[in-house]
Amino acid sequence: MSSPATKQRSAYWDNIKGLLMLLTVFAHILYQLQDKSSAVNATVDCIYMFHMPAFVFVSGYFGKSERSRSFQSILKLIMLYYIFNSITGFIYGFTSLLEPMYSYWYLIALIAWRLTAHRIAKFKEINLILFVVGLFAGFYPTIDNHFAAARILCFYPYYMCGYLLSQEKSEELIHKKYLSRAAIGLATVAGALLLSVGAYLYFGYTDGALTMEGYDEPMGAFGRLVLYLISFLAIWALRRITPDRNIPLLTKFGQNSLWIFILHRPFTLLLSKYIDKLSPVLMIVIALAAAVVFCLVLGNDLLVKYMDKLIDGCTAIFTSEEKKKFDLSRLVVLGVSLFFIVNIVLESYDGVKFDDLKKLFKGEYTEANTENENDAETDVLYPIMDAGQQARFDNAFRITFSGDLILLEDQVKRAYNGEGYDFTDVFSYAEPYISSADYAIGVFEGPMAGEDAGFSTSNFDDGKELYLNFPDSFAESVKAAGFDLVTTANNHVLDKGKDGALRTLDVLDEIGLDHTGSYRNADEKQKMHVKLVTCQGIRIAVLSYTYGSNSTDISRLAEGDLSYVTSVISGTSGAQFEHLKSQVEQDFAEAKALSPDLIVVLPHLGTQFSNDPDEEQETWFGIFKENGADIILGDHPHVVEPALIEDYNGRKVFTAYCPGNFANLYRENQGDTSMLVDVYIDRDTREVIGGGIVPLYTYAKAEGNYRAVPIYDVVNNDQLREELSTDDIARADKANRIITNTVFGHPMDINSVTERLYFNENGFLRSKATGLSLTDEMKKGLLYTSMEQAKTICFVGDSVTEGTKNGGCPWYEPIEAYFPDKTILNYSKGGCTVSYMIDRAGEIPDAELYVVALGTNDVRYRDDSTCAMTEEAYAARIDELKNLLAAKPSYAKAIFIAPWYSTDGDPFCSLLYSQKTELNEAYSAALERYCSEHGVGYINANPAIVETLSTTPDRRYLLDHIHPNASSGVVMYSQAVLLSGQSQ
Repeated sequence: MSSPATKQRSAYWDNIKGLLMLLTVFAHILYQLQDKSSAVNATVDCIYMFHMPAFVFVSGYFGKSERSRSFQSILKLIMLYYIFNSITGFIYGFTSLLEPMYSYWYLIALIAWRLTAHRIAKFKEINLILFVVGLFAGFYPTIDNHFAAARILCFYPYYMCGYLLSQEKSEELIHKKYLSRAAIGLATVAGALLLSVGAYLYFGYTDGALTMEGYDEPMGAFGRLVLYLISFLAIWALRRITPDRNIPLLTKFGQNSLWIFILHRPFTLLLSKYIDKLSPVLMIVIALAAAVVFCLVLGNDLLVKYMDKLIDGCTAIFTSEEKKKFDLSRLVVLGVSLFFIVNIVLESYDGVKFDDLKKLFKGEYTEANTENENDAETDVLYPIMDAGQQARFDNAFRITFSGDLILLEDQVKRAYNGEGYDFTDVFSYAEPYISSADYAIGVFEGPMAGEDAGFSTSNFDDGKELYLNFPDSFAESVKAAGFDLVTTANNHVLDKGKDGALRTLDVLDEIGLDHTGSYRNADEKQKMHVKLVTCQGIRIAVLSYTYGSNSTDISRLAEGDLSYVTSVISGTSGAQFEHLKSQVEQDFAEAKALSPDLIVVLPHLGTQFSNDPDEEQETWFGIFKENGADIILGDHPHVVEPALIEDYNGRKVFTAYCPGNFANLYRENQGDTSMLVDVYIDRDTREVIGGGIVPLYTYAKAEGNYRAVPIYDVVNNDQLREELSTDDIARADKANRIITNTVFGHPMDINSVTERLYFNENGFLRSKATGLSLTDEMKKGLLYTSMEQAKTICFVGDSVTEGTKNGGCPWYEPIEAYFPDKTILNYSKGGCTVSYMIDRAGEIPDAELYVVALGTNDVRYRDDSTCAMTEEAYAARIDELKNLLAAKPSYAKAIFIAPWYSTDGDPFCSLLYSQKTELNEAYSAALERYCSEHGVGYINANPAIVETLSTTPDRRYLLDHIHPNASSGVVMYSQAVLLSGQSQ
């Protein structure tokens, strides 16, 4: 068998490759946006039905030569995969070198195909064999993306067909009259399109099906068979409509397709994030234009020249016997290898993952895993705070801690009003949360050396030297906001020298704001370094420390001429560490001698902009706990770090590593993300019983200062929302996710935020959803009147009733507040159908009234093994479930709620949106008929839900395509159900 000519490039094949490469880049831009529009989804799926099969076919045609399977050629593919798959994995995170990232599976597949095709091509009927293998591979879930196994097997038939196509046959087609072959090709394109539309509607291809993942159900094999037919028709047509002449841009894209393929994916991922809010038409237009630009840039001859030189150099490391000096190629190979070695080493220490290095490389190590709002998140059902716990929290003594009260240059300047400096607006929204505390503590991170000393310079990392100095009026605003005590132990205490540090204390004394942490002289430090505070009968001993000062060598603060200024903690070992540790132990001994109810420690240390505590924090916090600290309230990292309660030697210890700056301006380092930390103390036992956080977002108007705003107010304060942009709302959502992920280990949606997020030693405690305003019309409705008459009520349903996606808040929870004397039960399961409940009817609790909301998933999932596939079957299963409930001893009544409305963009439904909507209405009508005929209560809340969503952005109420959030969403659903319904 002859191989294609290699001396002279074929414009024909370059045109095919160029078109396929352009479509690949275009589809990859839109791939992440499929849930935004059915048009975008259809565009991507149409391309995926043939573009990769065609590419594999072309690769097979050019894979005949011995050179393609030579050691050097295979090694080049290995190096391409090793370097670029690793770099992409380093940026976006991966779990194994054998797990290809994005498009790089194709390099692994090429290696496998090139090494085996010439061997198996000798078998008679090899194509038929490969087709059968490809079809049956989908039945084995173990054949997955590890080492691209599924794609290697299932795309192999295309490669072999290209491999078996002789050059003579190819040339014969190319040299036919173009018009005649193009006409046949276009007719075939039309046929392939018709077949693809029909197949798409019937089989409902998922992305997994189009990329040859395992079957979700046996019918997937028939879907793959049809997919093979469609793609081969498309390849057949493409070969006939492609001209054999240079086409501007397209031919060049084909000539340099390798490097476009290798380099394009990160750029497409980045662009997707910036166009996801546009209209579908604009998305597609921009994606197409960007695809052309990306191909132009990445397929540039100059870039290709240097990339070829780089990869050839990497390959030469293993193929050339000539000793070469250390060049860029060797550096690249060494660098990638080093990352793997470091990862292996780090994973054996403290659970550090390769993904952490990636974040560090991107400058995002400090951020919690929040960017990612479309990433798969584990569903969590949080325990709810019961009435007894709520009462205990409500009656407790509350300490509120704010973290760093700091002013950078612009914050000072923005406060100037022509006559002086006014910082009132900085605290205006957070003040109620601070002043309502029984005792509020802040970190006053900077001196007040007077205006003549020059106020704060630099906004951090702007090239200016950073020195802090605050106007006196800032302290007045801090006091007016409700703070009772501030600590002045921080690394900026001496930014304006000893005089500035002393004047700070004078100003605080003058305005009556209590303080600790820095001192005027040795005698004052000796008397005051243990601060004893009595508030509402509770005696609190306070100790404050800083890791050092920016302006002074630590030795002078530790035991030198400035040791009186503040108290220092530093290091984790060595002579100085041991000396400082002994001083801390002595401080605790003195504190205990005062017989306090609580010992509170305020340490200023940690790694800036890291959401994770460092070794120094852990070491010193451990020393504090060992010596008797009850509450540790840390600061300095300037970002949110964990807060938790733990049992330590038989007592509960509250630890907050850092709440972030109270209000700050450097957004790139989470400067707009912080929280207030609450500590709850039992007034009788003086023990820590729980904690809470108030997530904060910092924003500023064009004219005005940076102000800390509780994120609850961002959602619920209409007056505030008029000032905020949609960008502010998005950033507040990101801030909330960072905070909740850092503190509770799981990011929470902004629309589920409550005024305070409580926790105890077992983790987050969800407060019950409230906010429903009951009207006379609601009280007359079927649900309300039925609940009034029943003593026990059981709600039965799927994820909307379980609260699967919103932390465990069911749609009806706001209604519960109006029935405190009722026993309200819940038996629900996310994703369940009516059949699921029928099979488990014996587990459903006995009740007088059952409120059943099922059928949504019967419509959406279309799985005949679990779903009612017709409205008649749905009504029959509802009847079976109703009879099983009626057999319960206490049963008196049942109400059925129509299958919940779901929006477009439902990723778990294979139906078109119009089909899903029609089917949902048909099932609702069938349920209504059944209920009317059998004297059962029926409620259809969908019209009210649709009416609300038609004039309000979905995100105000929904977490996704169907699930209400735990605040305004469940209130809206409760209202819709209460206002709907017909009596029996």
